[in-house]
Amino acid sequence: MATKTLTLPEDAIVNLLKTLPEEVLIDIFWKTIIECDITPLSEDERTEVENALTEFKEGKTIKWEELR
Repeated sequence: MATKTLTLPEDAIVNLLKTLPEEVLIDIFWKTIIECDITPLSEDERTEVENALTEFKEGKTIKWEELR
């Protein structure tokens, strides 16, 4: 599959993402970040993922509404 690169202002991307349902955002995240990297996680990466999940569960993440 051919890919194209587009240049968009950051605020335009953030505003677009804010309009999407959470399940779509999760799908985009997995397709753009996770599925591209098939290498095994290092121990440091595993720790970072575990910390991020803990922060998410505790509500310590940045909410979309707080972006710009």
